[in-house]
Amino acid sequence: MRCIPRTGGAFPSWIAGNRLINSITAGFAKTFESLTIRHFRFLWFGMLFSMSAMQINIVARSWLAYDITGSAFMLGVVAAARSLPQLMLAPVGGVAADRFDKRRLLIGSQVTLTLLALGNAVLVHMGIIEIWHLFVIGIVQGITHPFTMPTRTALVPHLVSDRQIPNALALDSTGRNLNRVTAPALAGILIAIDPTLAFYAIAVGYAAATLTLIGLPSGFRGEALKGGALSEIAVGFKYIGAHKSILALMLLSFAIVILGMPFQQLLPVFQKEVLDVGPRALGLMFTAVGLGAIVGSLLAAYLSERPDKSRMQFAAGLLFGLSLTAFALSGSYFLSLGLLVIVGFASQGYLTINRILVMQNTERHLYGRVMSIYMMTWSLVPAVVLPIGIIVDRVGVSATVATSGILLVTVLVAAAVTFPKIYLARTAQASAGT
Repeated sequence: MRCIPRTGGAFPSWIAGNRLINSITAGFAKTFESLTIRHFRFLWFGMLFSMSAMQINIVARSWLAYDITGSAFMLGVVAAARSLPQLMLAPVGGVAADRFDKRRLLIGSQVTLTLLALGNAVLVHMGIIEIWHLFVIGIVQGITHPFTMPTRTALVPHLVSDRQIPNALALDSTGRNLNRVTAPALAGILIAIDPTLAFYAIAVGYAAATLTLIGLPSGFRGEALKGGALSEIAVGFKYIGAHKSILALMLLSFAIVILGMPFQQLLPVFQKEVLDVGPRALGLMFTAVGLGAIVGSLLAAYLSERPDKSRMQFAAGLLFGLSLTAFALSGSYFLSLGLLVIVGFASQGYLTINRILVMQNTERHLYGRVMSIYMMTWSLVPAVVLPIGIIVDRVGVSATVATSGILLVTVLVAAAVTFPKIYLARTAQASAGT
């Protein structure tokens, strides 16, 4: 007798399960599509090592500055030492990214950061580190960083197709956020064992990033400068000013970064004064932010081809402001960890989409200059920590960050009401590079 499958039995269930597996596989392939390209993988893994070093550096330097001085103000001074030169030189880095060989420029910046990290580690190892050392090293780091991020971003379109640019940028953000899970936790563990180990790990990370860049092709450079350096810098600002959509995206990024993101530099203050936990717990706090950030940026990568990204950006911004306010008012460590996951998810979902939209609205030969101006916003974060540190010392960290979260929600709603056509419109697909 023939065995005829029964219509309500295991066979339909097997089909449904197979379809689910195929759907998951297709979604996975779509999300990580750009990593199938060999040279982009080199760039991506190099970014992983470099960002790992940077994230450990953020935790270790913040902890060390506060441990040496016990002052949130001095923590802000150390952060500002890096941000101010980075802010001033960002446009120069953008011109360099558009003009010079991008591979050589990246290698030069990574070698410099490696040497700085090694010097910092030696000072800590010898037990002679002082606050002014952190200040000076921060200044040189600030001079170097403007030649890194815009160059990496400007290199992406040379390694992937135009259609894959949004996905590649979202995966770039995912990789950065991946380090916000592993690197801060590692930093907290290393600091608890011996702070020297954390600073040597920073040097190793930058050195590894340098080695991965050697495998990239060279020769990706722009046309010779048509005018002087200052006129070329001005081109980027004029371009943004002439394109309302890019200007609006820049201003929205500015609001998120200035009002929301300084909370990361203040986590050591929450650790000691609000939650009363140790260095390892601080590492887990950074990790919670990074865990949410990975999910947020991965979701952005999966949805990178959708035309309603502006609306998704608005929703993520509101969630960021509200969850940040809730975290600031939480006195429970475990509740705070959960809220930090949401904070990381919403903030990086917003910023990843914002970055994709900026690139989609920018012409390829101006990627470096536009993204360097975009980076200037991030350079303001440590500078903003300085006045915020003064406020924190006077009124407390919880009240300060909660107020920032409420202001952020207010600004985003006001922008949506005032400029709905720009902020909440459905967006056309990848115009960049056309």
